[in-house]
Amino acid sequence: MTEVHMIPDTPDKEVDWTVDPDAGRELAAAGTGAPADGSSSAGWGATPALLHEVNHNFSRNVFATILARVVNMLRGVVLVPFLLYHLGLEAYGIWTTIFILVSYVGVTTLGLSNVYIKYVAEFHARREYDKANALLSTGLAITIPLCTAIFLAFLFGWKWYAPWLHLPPAHAADGKEAVLIVLGVFLSAIALNGFGDVLAGSQQIAATQWFLILGILAEFAAILWLVGAGRGIRGLAEAYLIRTIVADGLTIWWTWKKLKWLRISPRLVRRDSIRYVLHFGGVVQFQSMLSIFLASVERVAALSLIGAAAAGLLDVAKKWPTSFSTVPMAFFAALLPAASHVDAASDKSDRIDNLRTLYLSSSRYANLCTSAFVALFSFFAAPVLHVWLGAQFPMGQRLIALFVIFNLAMQFHMLTGPGTSMFRGMGRVYEEFTYSIPNLILLGVTLPAARWIEGRWTPYGIGVAVAVATAVSACVLMGRVLFVLHLPLTRFLRVVIVPGLAPYLIAAAMAWPVAQLVAMMNRWQGAGVLLAAGILYTAGAIAVLNRWVLTDAEKQKEIGWYRRGLGMLRGREATA
Repeated sequence: MTEVHMIPDTPDKEVDWTVDPDAGRELAAAGTGAPADGSSSAGWGATPALLHEVNHNFSRNVFATILARVVNMLRGVVLVPFLLYHLGLEAYGIWTTIFILVSYVGVTTLGLSNVYIKYVAEFHARREYDKANALLSTGLAITIPLCTAIFLAFLFGWKWYAPWLHLPPAHAADGKEAVLIVLGVFLSAIALNGFGDVLAGSQQIAATQWFLILGILAEFAAILWLVGAGRGIRGLAEAYLIRTIVADGLTIWWTWKKLKWLRISPRLVRRDSIRYVLHFGGVVQFQSMLSIFLASVERVAALSLIGAAAAGLLDVAKKWPTSFSTVPMAFFAALLPAASHVDAASDKSDRIDNLRTLYLSSSRYANLCTSAFVALFSFFAAPVLHVWLGAQFPMGQRLIALFVIFNLAMQFHMLTGPGTSMFRGMGRVYEEFTYSIPNLILLGVTLPAARWIEGRWTPYGIGVAVAVATAVSACVLMGRVLFVLHLPLTRFLRVVIVPGLAPYLIAAAMAWPVAQLVAMMNRWQGAGVLLAAGILYTAGAIAVLNRWVLTDAEKQKEIGWYRRGLGMLRGREATA
């Protein structure tokens, strides 16, 4: 199978990089270990054998993860009109609020997941399986009692937690039932998620993603059946239960089958494993809490300051960028164990060089992937909303503007993903505060400013304030990553940022005629126009990337991915 690490073998293959020849030479240097200026490569190059091993697993994991994220993205965006029709905006807002609450509760154990992935990757690289077994046994001994206690606290303390949700009287009963079902399922999944994390740490993420796809499809079918039958919010919670049983049940079975060295026992609980959890896991847990808050801050603010309908409206505006962001996130999910493996297995003299190479390539492809989506939805915002929600969608032009702003903010946010994954893989988890802390400080400025400019609290003002804070703080984190990895800004701009502008040029050229055509048609006709425009946009973007952006080696890797995809569709294993 071909690798995602699409770096050319020699600098002389860069003759086709006409956007910026210097950037092409620098990208070639990243892969060969040779400086772009032709000077001695001593102390510069990445270890070829190590990166080949990591990239082989990285490629397989990214491919499966992207496919799972695409399936989940399509499920989410297809269901929104269905749920708005059957539930209404208020009930839909309650459902999104339930997951905000559950996410905050679940953050009490999220740090442990990153502990599993990081340290199992290191132990696996060193063949220290006894330490991996001790870590998982210790983690389960912590999470199972903790998650059980959290659920019981909510079950018996509901009257104290319910007011925070602002449940309308009409949804008080089914809202409570949905919260308890989702919370129980979510906590159970977290308690047992160590099995999937051990697979991830062993760089076998692909299997978990196939099981996740099966779970998503089962949930989708259950939602259509249960919600369509009038189960409402309860039906959504029951469908989520079905998804978790399918995905997590298969993952646990596969972990025992695949990892022959796996052993779990109370006798394997160790004090040094607890130290891993408290040190690394504690910091990540706190950062996860900040991340969940920052990811949901606009809905939390809208819920408390305006109401459930406003929170639902912001969720609708953010649905597409949130959904498609899961595709480039596939790079980040595979990057953490890869970075941990490189960090543990590299010689001291090559460590930063190897990590820099991995960061540069993963950032490049994640940014290209994100740009392809953001450019399309930013320039096609009006026709997409017209087809998706109907001609009379809420807030009109302001929803269109908010939709575009959330898309552009997501572009900045996705640029932080490779950096945070690298920092976690290096064990420098505290570096992530260079994103969350500036973000919180900026929110303290932008939210009041939006209130003053608008004259009152509005969904539009809250959304713009959050987007501005996200973009600026993302730039702060990226600057820190470049400093730690000794990566010049000009090189990062040429290799990562400039290539990501190509999809914007294609989308801009198509925006006006597509908007005019869709505006004159009904939703089904408009969907046909958008489909045709999307195919044309994809073909144009691929042509531009292949002509002016991708290197010769990257083009060969691209062909390998196409062959693998066709082989999967034909039901056989294809090799590049």
